[in-house]
Amino acid sequence: MLVSIDRIFPFISVVSLFLFFLLDGMITDPSRRIVWLLAITLFLLSDSLYRMIAHRFRKEDGNRYLGTALGLSAFGFSLLRDYLDNQMIAGINSEASSIPKVREFLLLVIVVFAFAFLLQVLFTEIGKSSLEAQSNLSKTKSSLLQNALLGFLLVLPVLVAFNYFAIKRNYNFDLSSKGKYSLSPISRNLLKQINKETTITAFYPRPLEADGPASSFTLTKIRPDVEILLDQVKTENPLITINFINADVETDLLKDFGQASNGTIVIRSKKDSLLDSNTPYAEEKIFAKEPNDLEELERKLIAGIFNVSTEQKKIYFTTSNGERFGAGFRSVPNEQINRLNTNLQFLNFKVSELGFAQGWPGALPTDADMVAILGPTVPFSPEAQSEIKKFVLEKNGKLFITIEPKGNEDFNWLLKVSGLQFKKEPLMERAEKPGIILAKRFSENKLTDLLPKKDLGILFPYSGYFVTQSTGETPFSFKSANLLETGSDVFVDKNNNGKQDKEETKENLILSVVLTPVSLDDDKKGRIVVHSGTSWITDQFIAYVMNAHFANASITGLFQDTGIAEIPPKKEEVQTVSLSDNQKLIVWAIGVFFYPGLILGIGAYYVHSKRKKSLTEV
Repeated sequence: MLVSIDRIFPFISVVSLFLFFLLDGMITDPSRRIVWLLAITLFLLSDSLYRMIAHRFRKEDGNRYLGTALGLSAFGFSLLRDYLDNQMIAGINSEASSIPKVREFLLLVIVVFAFAFLLQVLFTEIGKSSLEAQSNLSKTKSSLLQNALLGFLLVLPVLVAFNYFAIKRNYNFDLSSKGKYSLSPISRNLLKQINKETTITAFYPRPLEADGPASSFTLTKIRPDVEILLDQVKTENPLITINFINADVETDLLKDFGQASNGTIVIRSKKDSLLDSNTPYAEEKIFAKEPNDLEELERKLIAGIFNVSTEQKKIYFTTSNGERFGAGFRSVPNEQINRLNTNLQFLNFKVSELGFAQGWPGALPTDADMVAILGPTVPFSPEAQSEIKKFVLEKNGKLFITIEPKGNEDFNWLLKVSGLQFKKEPLMERAEKPGIILAKRFSENKLTDLLPKKDLGILFPYSGYFVTQSTGETPFSFKSANLLETGSDVFVDKNNNGKQDKEETKENLILSVVLTPVSLDDDKKGRIVVHSGTSWITDQFIAYVMNAHFANASITGLFQDTGIAEIPPKKEEVQTVSLSDNQKLIVWAIGVFFYPGLILGIGAYYVHSKRKKSLTEV
């Protein structure tokens, strides 16, 4: 009878511990819970109490007491973890405290101790049964068995801890040729610089969720690649959090995202102050709806994270020379730039007016990160021209300029020191839509590299164009690079008769350029983006095709870290090999005759050797 009880109590302790884990959440009444916890404690101690009373602290019962200690430790840490639950501690902000991390670590300790308790009881009972069944087992073998079991118990927590930290740090071995499933070293270094909480919400359907349009299958297919990349981003910086939402199913979660659709990745960061903005956060949207979009997704993600998480930039819009931002266009809704203004606020820019009331023309504000000059109709004074150049050349400021062809300010005072000249002649692409141009040719530049769906083009109406001038001031103060060109389907309507004459040929013309100060050691960081038209960013046209994206990229790209442009695309280059007819014949002969003949020969030699050996033995 004593033997049977001796075997039962250890398993009563183990079962009571795991029953506690399963049923603890069902008992919420305070009085009943106290009784429940006391009962669990008694059952956990039952084996040790029985041995203390019946066997009076036998030396061989030391492992039994160790098991009880493991079980009580798991039980105690579980109670501590429940006590540290955020909902039970008033006034604790889960985002600001370390309690969630402590509770997560306690969960690991609980799992390790509970399984160690279970295995210790099982192996101890197995060892005891084995000793009883094999009475001739020597003391050396018994010691060897016990050491092996104890060694296993010591190694188990190490293995669990190793896997835990490996999962938390998201270590992986990327064996793809281009590092398709891991971040580049440049991205890792850039992400470590982010010091502001940032949320990335990816809208993609889960596998087997059939609701939604036909494109859901493609989005489901690329979701695993997006998840892998976002997990890598989260691992590099704990301030970045990741969420996934199916926009076709979880519609109740879309109230804070407006018109969100699957295939969109929204990057957000809360603004430090809402006094000067109607939007509570800076936001950037990225689209990845096709497998080809994954090639540039890493660069777009890093760029978007930097756009929303870096400190707020101050941008001043001039208003003293008949610009679109001024009061002169408030009576013409389509000619205003309200949508551009809203976009800039989402991109963490603080927009301010710069006019006569602010002392302009004169010294530019010292807190200006960028000055925007949109479609001025009155020429700038020499004083203003000098201040604008000084802002870029000496203060490393950024300029965003759009020229109004119908105005009297052509900015040739700035273009001529860059080797360019502005032409006011009207452009045409289709006779039925005079002045309307759809530009689809983008030059290689970091400002336009990350634009999505470039094939849609930019609707660029009522503009002029730039030409390279052979005469002018030398040496130039700025070097120019093209951003946007018309393509070869546009001609200059020189006589403005609305049709293409014989002398008017279609050609590729320059619409947008970026100007960089000439510097031998590249210490000048000022930049100027100049567009040959203004209508494309007005409220009437900015919503068409890729106009808004191009406007945003022309502004945010001037502030991006130069390292972002160096992030390599995740493009798997498939190398093809062309074989001649003779090479194909050789490959065919090897496959049809050589390999089968080689296998047959080896098999025949093996059979012959076995027969010869058997005959020799006989």
